[in-house]
Amino acid sequence: MAPARTRTLRRGLTTGRVVAGIVLVLIAALYVGPLQKELRLRSELASGRTTVAALDKRHEQLMALEAALHTRSEIIRVARGCGWIFPGEKAFVVKGLVTASCR
Repeated sequence: MAPARTRTLRRGLTTGRVVAGIVLVLIAALYVGPLQKELRLRSELASGRTTVAALDKRHEQLMALEAALHTRSEIIRVARGCGWIFPGEKAFVVKGLVTASCR
C-alpha cells in the first residue's frame, strides 16, 4: 500500500482576506473618534456632577446663614464682627488680634 497523501491547504494572504482586514481596520478607525468623544464627555459629566454637588452644599450653607440672619442675635453678632456699635457705646481698638472679614 502506498502511504496516504495528505492535502496541504495553502493559506496565504488572499485578496478576500486583505479586503476583509482593510474593512475591519476602517471600521475600527471610524469608532476611535466617537469613542474618544464619549470618554471625554463622561469625564466632563463626572466633573460637572462634582461641581454641582459642591454648589448644592454651598447653597444649603448660604440658605442656613440667610435664615439665621433673620434673628436679632445673629444680626448683632455680624454687626459686632464688622466693628459696629450701638449708639451711646464707646469703641475701643485692640491691636494684635486677627480681624474677621466684614461682608
